[in-house]
Amino acid sequence: MAQLFDAVSLAVVIFFLLLGLAGTLVPIIPGVLLMWLIVFLYALVEGFTAVSNPAFIVITIIALITGTSDIWLTFFGAKKGGASVRSLLVGILGAMVGSLVLPILGTIAGYIAGLLLGEYWHHGDWEIAKKAGLGGLAGWGVATIIQLIGGVLIFVLFLFLLILLVFVLLLQLQYV
Repeated sequence: MAQLFDAVSLAVVIFFLLLGLAGTLVPIIPGVLLMWLIVFLYALVEGFTAVSNPAFIVITIIALITGTSDIWLTFFGAKKGGASVRSLLVGILGAMVGSLVLPILGTIAGYIAGLLLGEYWHHGDWEIAKKAGLGGLAGWGVATIIQLIGGVLIFVLFLFLLILLVFVLLLQLQYV
């Protein structure tokens, strides 16, 4: 019975990891950070056996860098495109409103619309506003790719650690 519970628990963990991986492509779901939380809870419950402390530290570093990339890369892209701080704040407000109106694509559209409006109000020139908007969009796109790569790394590392644990347990059974 305990083995059935372990198998079902592991299936639930893998399901949520896959949901987190899908969340790397959906702006409203914090994909990589959800994956980190699932790995943490799994490691905590099973006593950091399959996911050792060093492996968890590596997963944490991956999650921190890639999971927050949509924040810092989007800002960096918009700033590189010439956006002002006020425009960035209007972009964040636009992303929040966009998320409420259209949960998936509305976040991106709201952010870009907010950047465009903020820059237009600031400069009164649509060309300057478009440059900032494109920079923000490029930053968001690069961040999405980075989050997807980070999510895949976490998922593959988690599966590798599980397979390694099973292999070690099978070797121990063979010598008992």
